[in-house]
Amino acid sequence: MTPTTLSRRAFLKSTAGTTFALALATPLRAANTAAATPFASPADLAHARPNGTGMAFIEKFEETLDDEHLEFLIEHWRQHMDANFTGGDKVPDVFYALGCETRPHAPFNGASLRIPAYVDMTKAEIGQPIVGPTLTMQRGQTTGVLLSNAIRGCGADAIPGVKDNMSGWKPHDFTSTNLHTHGLHVSPQAPSDDVLIILDSKNKPHSDHAAHHGNHGAHHTIRSALDATSYAYRYELPDDHPVGTFWYHPHKHGSVAAQVGPGMAGALIVRAPESENDFDTLLADTCKITKADEEVVVLQSITYFETTGGDAEQGVFYPYGYYLSEVEHNFDPSTCHGLTPTKAASVPAMSVNGQVNPVITMDQGEIKRLRFVNASNGQTIVPQFVGEGAPEVYAIAVDGIALMPPTTLDSDPDAEYFKIDYNADNPDAEAYWTNAELITLAPGQRLDLLVKAGTTAGSFQLKGAAKGTVPMVVQGQDPNTADILTVTVTTDASTKEQSIPTIDLFRKESIKRPVPPAMNIDGVWPAATQSIEFKTIEENFKGSYPSKPAFVVNDQYFDVTVGDPAQIQLFKGDTDIWNVYSTNDAHIFHIHINSFQALGRSVYDVEGRVYLPPVTYKMPIWRDTIYVDSVGGNKIPGTSPEKKYDTYTPGTMVTMASKQVDFTGEFVLHCHNLFHEDNGMMLTVSILDPKTGGTDDA
Repeated sequence: MTPTTLSRRAFLKSTAGTTFALALATPLRAANTAAATPFASPADLAHARPNGTGMAFIEKFEETLDDEHLEFLIEHWRQHMDANFTGGDKVPDVFYALGCETRPHAPFNGASLRIPAYVDMTKAEIGQPIVGPTLTMQRGQTTGVLLSNAIRGCGADAIPGVKDNMSGWKPHDFTSTNLHTHGLHVSPQAPSDDVLIILDSKNKPHSDHAAHHGNHGAHHTIRSALDATSYAYRYELPDDHPVGTFWYHPHKHGSVAAQVGPGMAGALIVRAPESENDFDTLLADTCKITKADEEVVVLQSITYFETTGGDAEQGVFYPYGYYLSEVEHNFDPSTCHGLTPTKAASVPAMSVNGQVNPVITMDQGEIKRLRFVNASNGQTIVPQFVGEGAPEVYAIAVDGIALMPPTTLDSDPDAEYFKIDYNADNPDAEAYWTNAELITLAPGQRLDLLVKAGTTAGSFQLKGAAKGTVPMVVQGQDPNTADILTVTVTTDASTKEQSIPTIDLFRKESIKRPVPPAMNIDGVWPAATQSIEFKTIEENFKGSYPSKPAFVVNDQYFDVTVGDPAQIQLFKGDTDIWNVYSTNDAHIFHIHINSFQALGRSVYDVEGRVYLPPVTYKMPIWRDTIYVDSVGGNKIPGTSPEKKYDTYTPGTMVTMASKQVDFTGEFVLHCHNLFHEDNGMMLTVSILDPKTGGTDDA
């Protein structure tokens, strides 16, 4: 890949491209490329369980801290719960302690970085990988999480023009945080997945906690009666919650990209008791694909700045520069650990669990389950193996939910399912768009693939496919074409006796999926009840950065005002039909709490300026995050480069359906290009009780 530096304007607009505002090349300090890096899944987050008298950590590691510290973590969570919520004395089934810290020497691709990161608070910080530890929950159980914030700032705590460190459409408040469990079907109300709260940092720059967040009038509120820098979360997963691949990350509006960008993200795996015979158990019993055959693959685009002062080899994450691609005038090193950022470092285009192009070794015929999480800020990638005899690829789940079987009843129940067809010229429109939807991995999305090694020994590169070479939903942008990982197939035949699941397995009633929408699409799609238009407003860029809100949903940006009604109101028990599209730029729709069924896509007719009749997927595809974009610029014949931004036309429109079940409360929908989100591309959403017009108690 040729390293390229984009303008700040292009950086903010870039969602799927192979380039960043930061050049993509070699790291600050060259890595040792003499030997391949063996693949390593992220470490599991250590957990405590009830022990008869309370809770205790049942696992101990070499780096585990002393028992007194572990007991303090548990007691701290209990005190927070007791002070803030009814039922605070309820002992959870499992407990985790997750820290948000600025690590002084985080290792990444041969460089030493000072960056914000998630750490397991039961262990010493030294030696923990740059990616967050994997968190596991079991449905039907209660999970407690203590989140503690000690992020240290670097430079200004907001971009220019932000007053009182709050804004609905400008990045700000870079050291405050919170926690989002992306994709989980849990309550949006505290102490569960409430993303409208703020945790200050113990190391807050430039102001004290009370002055900063005491009565600022923002939509967010701190709910802790003990202190403003720790928070006790409690998640109660329903008994019928799908098992699958989810993830967690910060969601404090205005600083999400500034925290996910340097690596604050981790996988979250939901499992079920083996006795319930759900998807994972079926794979193990029927196909001999067990937990031991799984690998977690967290994709990230780690970025940082080179520095002067202090350690000359030190890289630093610099939020102001991350958003504006420049260093503040008269930068004060005392605001950045004595370091002065100089320029954006050249970085790898994509990393996997903090590694660059790691190697997985497989025997011939062996099958592995790769749980992909796209935790990048704005990079869409379409994974494809390169080379003759490369492993076969099967999609089995997306966004944490097992695929539905084909809608057609005449499908062979014994056929292997779902093998990805990489033929970009497939004349069957339903097959093309179904494959395109399944294999496109946009920011925020997850994708569970079965990779079956062939009978050819050798090394096979898994990388991002170029536009036009395979089916993909990307139309107007260019996907990331970086190397992801390498599979080395040995000369030995596998002895595991594994097999690919068949259509019949996906029809098992024991597989739990979300409550289906109440609708009938027998030949005619129902009328939309919600229409969502994503749009980047070019004329609001004055120079390189917006002077007015430039990233909007339905011509609105995020409302931060306390007491305002939610910008979109839904009702518990209703089925909603959504049309989602973009009229300028590439965007990724994500909604919290309730997943939706993606039904299909409608192609836009440029000449007639209308959407053509929809193409229905071969089965409804459950998602919580989905990609849309537009076509523009010189990609339209006869358009001059100067008129590029005046000639965007919509790309495909997605039609999807969701049912609002189990919970009421306020949450958000937004673009999962996190730069766009921080710049206002987010709306508040509420699910209300249709009888009272209000919300249930948490």
